[in-house]
Amino acid sequence: MRIRNWNFWPGRQLAKALLILCSWDASADSLNGTWFLSVDNDSFAQTDDHYTNGLQIGWVSGYLEKYEEGAVPGFVATGLGSLPLINKQGRQRFISHSLSHRIFTPNDTETTEAVEHDVPYSGMLFASLTAGAQDAKTMDAFTFYYGIAGPSARGEEVQNEFHRLIGVDQVNGWDHQIHDEILLNIAYEHRRRLWSFGSTQGWGGDFISQLGGSLGNLISMATVGIGARFGWGVPDDYGIPPQFFGEETIGSRPYTAYGTQSGVWLFTLLNGSYIANAIFWDGNTFKDSMSVDYDPGIARLYTGINARSGNWSGSFAVTKTTVPWENPTDRTIQTYGRIGIRYSY
Repeated sequence: MRIRNWNFWPGRQLAKALLILCSWDASADSLNGTWFLSVDNDSFAQTDDHYTNGLQIGWVSGYLEKYEEGAVPGFVATGLGSLPLINKQGRQRFISHSLSHRIFTPNDTETTEAVEHDVPYSGMLFASLTAGAQDAKTMDAFTFYYGIAGPSARGEEVQNEFHRLIGVDQVNGWDHQIHDEILLNIAYEHRRRLWSFGSTQGWGGDFISQLGGSLGNLISMATVGIGARFGWGVPDDYGIPPQFFGEETIGSRPYTAYGTQSGVWLFTLLNGSYIANAIFWDGNTFKDSMSVDYDPGIARLYTGINARSGNWSGSFAVTKTTVPWENPTDRTIQTYGRIGIRYSY
């Protein structure tokens, strides 16, 4: 595919961010931007089905006076500047760009036949743009998603090539995956620091509430949750896991400079969602495809550890989520792990 207008290509924004990275002298407190990578996989629980793999890579800006400074086209920045909640005076603004790939499969991946009463095969490839703002007590963010689901997302190739590399059996049912469909979605998330204790320069922690929602053919849902953190050098950011399929960088910018050059802390989040539609369960919006009937209510529990040293930080979390449909294995809980790496400069 030939890109006729370089100015409107989403990858151009990531390229600009990379040039910015190369031009800055890294410092743990400068906070000019952060590159991040996160990987979800259910192999941590020795399974290979349902939400089986997710990959997200991207960049989040430092603090902005206005969104025109955040590596977006002018007309986009103008639109972001008119959104409610994130343009109040005195709040720290930020922008992030990311690219994500997600894979869902049924439990029986050996058969070449269609699997009834289980999630359909689906791969999703999408980019996102997030604009947010925060102060000492609250954070608000809007995320816009655009991409594709179906064969063009290359879920089959990604999964089977990875299986080949690690010496695992190939997955045989991808002929029954959902059809190609353009993805468009918008999401909003609000976080509030309910209570904090201790110090960012030593032992401390906080409790953070989460309220969010999304609308589109990728997923439409409402989410509410509460998270807690405790440890050494816990920053005054809003760093709890996002709502499902949410932007990983939301809440990752500390309100003030890091109190310590290093830190380590535990975190947990319990949230619940009411899902109106999800392409990876409902199948295609405008075409007939495989799908599964499910209970719209779902709960998730995240527990993990985050560590920071200088410019680098890493995290590991285990997620347990209810399985809201009657599946062939009668499983009611799915478990997967998440590894995250970030470099701030």
